[in-house]
Amino acid sequence: MRKLIYASGLFCMLLLLTACPYSSEFALQEPNETVKKEYLGTWLQEGESENPSYWVISKLTDKTYTFEEHAYNDNEKGYTVKKYAGHFTKLGTVNFLNLKEESDVKYSFFKVELSADKKQMVIYEVTDNIDETFSNAADLKAFFDKHKDVSFFYNKDEKKYKKK
Repeated sequence: MRKLIYASGLFCMLLLLTACPYSSEFALQEPNETVKKEYLGTWLQEGESENPSYWVISKLTDKTYTFEEHAYNDNEKGYTVKKYAGHFTKLGTVNFLNLKEESDVKYSFFKVELSADKKQMVIYEVTDNIDETFSNAADLKAFFDKHKDVSFFYNKDEKKYKKK
């Protein structure tokens, strides 16, 4: 019985640690905000001592960015790189990142906060516990706008990055 309880607990922990952001075939809206230079550059993840993960953000077009995620792989003793394209959508005071991996057709969504001095970025994943489905971007955007200020709309763990 103890083994069953232990296994159940371990399974629940695994589910919590492998949470992914909500994804959709639609972006919240088409890119309409000009690229901001304060986002460009290299961002090191805080709290990781040795071989920290980092992002390199550059301009793709006047309204979109290229994101390169560099994560250290212990097995390969080096960094692996994933490439994404993305843009920001501002809903009230909340800034959402619409992010799509090069090989994917779906967008993932993140709330992004930039410090006043523009040297720290905090990223919150939009929870994947959303059961609603949307037939168009306008409905998705309205749903995000309605829930953007509710804490349970985001996964529990935020990630902090410092500009290099």
